[in-house]
Amino acid sequence: MRAASEALHSCGARGARDGRRARTARGRRATLRAALATASSSSIAPPPLTCAAAAAEARAVLRTIRKSSVESPVPRRVRVELPLPRADAQDGDEDAIVYLGVHGQAADWSGGMAQRLRVTKRLIENDMLDGYNDSTEYLGLLDRDADGMGVWKVGSSMTCVTHPSDTTMEYLVKLARGDYGKTVTEKSHILVVVNAFWSGNGESVGQPWEFQLKRDAKALLSEWSWEKVYACRRTRSAAGVEGTLVRRYPGRWMLFNANGSSVVREWDDEPSNREIAESLNEDAGRPEAVGWNRDAANTSRDDDVIT
Repeated sequence: MRAASEALHSCGARGARDGRRARTARGRRATLRAALATASSSSIAPPPLTCAAAAAEARAVLRTIRKSSVESPVPRRVRVELPLPRADAQDGDEDAIVYLGVHGQAADWSGGMAQRLRVTKRLIENDMLDGYNDSTEYLGLLDRDADGMGVWKVGSSMTCVTHPSDTTMEYLVKLARGDYGKTVTEKSHILVVVNAFWSGNGESVGQPWEFQLKRDAKALLSEWSWEKVYACRRTRSAAGVEGTLVRRYPGRWMLFNANGSSVVREWDDEPSNREIAESLNEDAGRPEAVGWNRDAANTSRDDDVIT
């Protein structure tokens, strides 16, 4: 298999035609809110129950973005958050969506990022990119040292890369600025990152002395430069109440109850873990867990613990 960098270079000359200049993220959000004001709640689909079903929903979202890009501005740098199965799942439940920690992917992967990539790769190829046929090509790791960062070329209009993180941000920066091929720099190209692990807007990237990398990462990860167009995350409050958080572009963020039968709460932007926990507890009639008191005066040093 040829190296990912060489393959991305080879497709640079076959870039899709330039799209219209995308409107700002703020403008997109305002337009989205106006459109959703007239939407009927009866059209809301329940959350997926399996990881494969979630990946299939992500496929539908990406298709919507690609088709809409011909006629209207759409986000070009997008994030997808796919649920992963338990690493120790038994026969019959190996694809079930279950709670795996606060950030949704705290499974015990004994094989590290290599094992995580194998599982994510299967979901991407079997479900998320299913139907693209010969236009999809897996190019291997983005770089020899880019741990867990598999890359796919989807025709000439979309590139998909997995697991960029604070420690591997150098390679995502290189990809975005065209070091591995100029196609990704074109206005019409869509860059998809799956299950990214970066924190904040680049503050934790690189070593303390890597000033240029930090500046580049901050520019790449600015607050409005990426939009999470699909997410499916099983979540749980400290009081033990579970739910599923889902976002399907261009829809809102929706928190479903434990069995997915009703929407607990909706947001325009991604909610915090605290907002999710409080909403689940309120819906289930559970008291707030220790440490989540709104007023700091009500929490002593002895019980200020998130349990």
